[in-house]
Amino acid sequence: MECLRQTTLTQEARYLEFVQKLRQYRIPVSGNIEITRRCNFDCIHCYLGDMKRSQDMISRELDTLTWKNLIDEIADAGCLFLLFTGGEPLLRSDFIDIYRHAVMRGMVVTVFTNGSMISDEILDCFSQYPPQVVEITIYGATPSTYEAVTGCSDGLEKVMAGIEKLVGHGIRTRVKTILMKKNQHEFERIEKIAEDYGLKFRFDAMIFPRLNGDLSPIGLRVSPETVVKKHLSSKDRRLKWDAFYRRMKHVKISRDLYACGAGATNFHIDPAGVLSPCVMISQVTYDLLHGSFLSGWKYIQRIKEKKIPLEFECNNCDKHVLCGYCPAFFKLETGSDTRVSPYVCEIGHRMYDALSLYDETGDEEYGEKEQKKPAAL
Repeated sequence: MECLRQTTLTQEARYLEFVQKLRQYRIPVSGNIEITRRCNFDCIHCYLGDMKRSQDMISRELDTLTWKNLIDEIADAGCLFLLFTGGEPLLRSDFIDIYRHAVMRGMVVTVFTNGSMISDEILDCFSQYPPQVVEITIYGATPSTYEAVTGCSDGLEKVMAGIEKLVGHGIRTRVKTILMKKNQHEFERIEKIAEDYGLKFRFDAMIFPRLNGDLSPIGLRVSPETVVKKHLSSKDRRLKWDAFYRRMKHVKISRDLYACGAGATNFHIDPAGVLSPCVMISQVTYDLLHGSFLSGWKYIQRIKEKKIPLEFECNNCDKHVLCGYCPAFFKLETGSDTRVSPYVCEIGHRMYDALSLYDETGDEEYGEKEQKKPAAL
């Protein structure tokens, strides 16, 4: 008889084994549905750009019944986790109807919103049919910065009112920010807003070009040095990064170019019903108005057939788990999914150096580690 301690997997090992099986059997367990590209904000960094106002896309938005039927197909195919996003999803007058249908089909639903349109009807719906989480992006801590980023003069006031309502009704809420030149000076104050409400906080600095090829948003990026400093400025984030790297640093880069969940367990559907592996991948798509979800799911899996070329510069890099490696991101920025983004690459190298130094010194603050860093490095 085998020892139970030798045969029982840890919780993490079980999870990884589960994920591996999902990928092996290509089950579409997680999906994003972009029910509209319309938005009441006009953010300077938005990857949609003028596509938010495209009359062609607005006229092609799927109606309520079509979305419901599509959600039924998605649920029947095995989808468990569903994200409603946009644009601003709450702009759709039928949002509650579509959202409720997904929850009643047994899916775990997350909503990404700018937080400015949290009405009493939305609160009643979320109270009766709770989402896994409502995630709100805060673009600044002052009205002037909020307006500079979103073009909305009363944006901060509306968003804070929305957060108050959600928290007051016990709706699970998270806060994030997009770190950029326009708001980096208010980063700590934005983080403090989340802390004051007892909400989880995260940030993203990986601003990418617009889907139409416009590269202008990348001019809003903060320096790689700033990104790393912000990642490690919080003890909690630093410990999480350190634990993540210790766990993942021995993982070799996959031979598959697209080694993520896109097309293996994850999918994206745009407002017109076009299915793709993710929002950034446009070279493999399927029109769901002309075929079933399962047919489209099988079709977009061809993205997984693309292999890493022998001369790919990431092949022998030991920092790929820290850099935000993403071929779709690369393609939008450099024009090729096998030509890396210098920005992403530098962030990976700086994170590696910072975590390695933390390993050696055990200092509590990233700033202290940086000061003790040998001049030769």
